[in-house]
Amino acid sequence: LDKENGNTLWADAMTRERTNTQCTFNVLDEGAPPPRGFQKITCHMIFDVKLDAGFTRKARYVADGHKAAAPDVMTYASVVSRDSVRIVLTLAALNGLDLQSGDVK
Repeated sequence: LDKENGNTLWADAMTRERTNTQCTFNVLDEGAPPPRGFQKITCHMIFDVKLDAGFTRKARYVADGHKAAAPDVMTYASVVSRDSVRIVLTLAALNGLDLQSGDVK
């Protein structure tokens, strides 16, 4: 696309992503054993255009985590959206309800 458009916007976006994520990778020497519990998974790039004034190009390097086996002890913590929390708090306040939270396993 950059070649067709005569610019380097996508190449620059991929370079920024490689620079930002480089510190998270530990490349092993040839023949070195992988760490205990290692699972090989594939990765790919996700591309997007931000709808700001400059239509900034974004590239994200993501792992195909759905291809990995789940660990014995799950460490995943889901995140609720801010809008969902605000809606629940508003409904509770309007209906005079008490709120409680907890961890569901």
